[in-house]
Amino acid sequence: MKLIILNCILSMETWLATHHELALTGVGGQALLGHHLTAFFVSRQCPGVAIRAAMDWALQQASAKRAVVSGFHSPLELSVLKVLIAASSPAVVVLARPVKGAKLPPEWIGPLGRRHLAVVSNVAAATRLPTSATGWLCSLHTALWWPMLAQVVRWLRRSIVGGKWG
Repeated sequence: MKLIILNCILSMETWLATHHELALTGVGGQALLGHHLTAFFVSRQCPGVAIRAAMDWALQQASAKRAVVSGFHSPLELSVLKVLIAASSPAVVVLARPVKGAKLPPEWIGPLGRRHLAVVSNVAAATRLPTSATGWLCSLHTALWWPMLAQVVRWLRRSIVGGKWG
């Protein structure tokens, strides 16, 4: 029953927008795209230290009502989204598939209706290229918080040999 209600919301309130030259379709709080957005990326598996840091960070974002953008696909990203939703903090979920017809969790109906949550995609038709969605997700954010960023920077420094990728 909840899924039918959600499909009605998606069909009635799906919107089109342009953001940083990207054609987006979405549902929920379109105005969130105009906010300062902090992108949040986490691997599917990460150490406990990163999990603890990410949850502390999520509580800070929620209490400050800062908008967070992510695919919210990994288990930790989903936990962060639950914290944001519980606090009525703004969040933008990026799908790697079309928004129209997407089966979204029933617990998103309230935040979508209250415009605390937006679900967006730049994918007009079904595709199997999630990396393209991740690439344009990077252009949506105005800040980035990635718990493993220090390790990535160290890896990149080791990978560059004589100014070229090794």
